[in-house]
Amino acid sequence: MLSLVACTKGTSAPAVIDAGVALVDDCTYDTKLVAGIPGSPGHLIASERNPNGASELATLMRTFVDDWRAARVALDVDGGSPAAVSPKFPTHRKIRCSWPTDAADRNPTFDGFAKNYVRAVKAFDAQPGREKYEGVLDACKACHEVSCGGPLEVIEGLRWK
Repeated sequence: MLSLVACTKGTSAPAVIDAGVALVDDCTYDTKLVAGIPGSPGHLIASERNPNGASELATLMRTFVDDWRAARVALDVDGGSPAAVSPKFPTHRKIRCSWPTDAADRNPTFDGFAKNYVRAVKAFDAQPGREKYEGVLDACKACHEVSCGGPLEVIEGLRWK
């Protein structure tokens, strides 16, 4: 699995998740992005799929797709044991502090959608199952309906039939 992110701590206070447990989230809209890392402007990440390179965020989102596809398979096997699914938050939280393809896309609107996505991921991690999985996909769809609609077909393809 590819996971490339270089974040520095922002000035945000710790986030509080639904269960009331404090969670230090060092990856927020306030996090300063580091120039020159893989996926930053001028340092795109080449792959077989995109030999010209992709941004850090685009590469991370492709990891998300792979993660959700694997989670769906794991939940389908042996009656859908949630224990077979690894937590997604440790990687997926990086959505808020990754270089987008266009730096102007890292704005308060995107961050609002990203926070919604992270909340859905945390809910899934707390109770893996079809309902929470579909909630994650709903969060993806909500953002991609507003910006960068290309992945909508991929998102819908991840749903249970």
